[in-house]
Amino acid sequence: MPLFLEFRITYLRNKEGDMKKHPDWALKQKRKGTELRLINGKYYLYEVSSRWNPEKRRAQKITGKLLGKITPEGFVTSPKYALSHPPERSIPVREYGASWFLERISGDILTALQSSFPSLWKEVFCMAMMRLLHKARLKNIQAKFYHSYLSVLYPQINLSDKRVSKVLRLVGEERPQITAFFKAMFPAHKKESSSGKKNYLLIDATHVLSYAQDMEIAHPGYNSQGEFSPQVHLLFIHAVSLKLPVYYRIVGGDIREVKAFRLTLEESGIQDAVLIGDKGFYSEKNVEWLEEESLHYILPLRRNSTLIDYTPMQQPGKRGFDGYFKYHDRYIWHYSRPQDKNRVVYCFLDEKLKCKEEEDYLKRIETHPVEYSMAGFHEEQFSCGSLALLTNVPGQGAQDTFHQYKGRNGIEQIIDTMKNTLQADSSYMRDTQTLEGWMFITFLGLQWYYRIYRLLSEKKLHSKFSPEDLLDHLAEIKKLRINDTWHISEFTSKTQKLLEKLGTPIT
Repeated sequence: MPLFLEFRITYLRNKEGDMKKHPDWALKQKRKGTELRLINGKYYLYEVSSRWNPEKRRAQKITGKLLGKITPEGFVTSPKYALSHPPERSIPVREYGASWFLERISGDILTALQSSFPSLWKEVFCMAMMRLLHKARLKNIQAKFYHSYLSVLYPQINLSDKRVSKVLRLVGEERPQITAFFKAMFPAHKKESSSGKKNYLLIDATHVLSYAQDMEIAHPGYNSQGEFSPQVHLLFIHAVSLKLPVYYRIVGGDIREVKAFRLTLEESGIQDAVLIGDKGFYSEKNVEWLEEESLHYILPLRRNSTLIDYTPMQQPGKRGFDGYFKYHDRYIWHYSRPQDKNRVVYCFLDEKLKCKEEEDYLKRIETHPVEYSMAGFHEEQFSCGSLALLTNVPGQGAQDTFHQYKGRNGIEQIIDTMKNTLQADSSYMRDTQTLEGWMFITFLGLQWYYRIYRLLSEKKLHSKFSPEDLLDHLAEIKKLRINDTWHISEFTSKTQKLLEKLGTPIT
């Protein structure tokens, strides 16, 4: 008897009204959200969904990924689909150590996430962890998640690329909830640290290139690298005493940062912040804008600025200076020059830096005699090793101003970590809401990174291990499923000693 006679034939009517014949063994594999297709005599199963088409004023079918092939013997999963959607029980070895460690240091993060995003916190938490541990692109998060023990702890989580995009959009649409998360994590943004010193917050901006088409917030503009590309600006607030970023806000690529500072502070709830600029930020117009918004600032001046008086540096015996202080085993001399409108210019001299810069200039005279000369050396020698800062912060002296400006390094490290370690220097997000959600995931990654860095510093391990080194070591600790029971794998004595030094025995 021919094989096809063994199966009952079912008739299905398609959209055009034609009658198609599908055997029972093929229909048995069809489920919700899928479509059966007969191609060249073979049956295939595809993902299928619908989207409202406003032009046609009706739902439009969207065909998704190929799930696999259907034969009389059963369903054969597509190799490409299987790679990104492995069945839970097919992976007997899972990454455990790094994700366990991140979860262990995330108690307050989890509490704030549950409060701000009660229906999405698990997905957000796992997505952020995959981004930090693997720099995973959205389409690869599901595969990385399946190979983590987190997929055992949170078996109901779906991190397919479509679901990830949806979660990012849902999170990004709730900017008030993101702000609520910041405030829950850093309540009241205390002005006084535990040591009694001012816990000044620094604010700065960087750019994120956007490769999406027609995103309303991305506009062409120049960045610090001189690139003229579609981009958005990212404003950061950094708490010096916490050594952590505490807030971010995305603004349009064509918006000048100074216009966004006041709204950023207002949304954050931070009342007493100091803007630390770079040498390209100062202009009289920018300063007037800051003062109109009642913002405090510390801005470095270029060495040829007319606001700088170099006369005290030319006097013998340091007689022109007001005093000195010690900074990182270097002695810094200083003097001040009051300006109009409650502004002050503080001038600093680092003699070790001065010697280095003078030596560098003399070498250039020897190698580039056309561009450099002794006349130029005599003209610039009194500015070598100097730094001038313009500020309107009331009630503080030269040393505090200098230390706060040097705190800018913390912001620059954050930006470097975000762009290089987390590989978030550009975005392919298609709309502002998804970009907002993507940035929130990145912010969580920064929180973990700097918590680890702070822990390594406290244990005096930061000279030997970076946060990435630590996570790489811990990622070698696996969980093995043996006889349907999960066991922690063996790991090296080096990793064991590292955990002991950190005071975090693995369980």
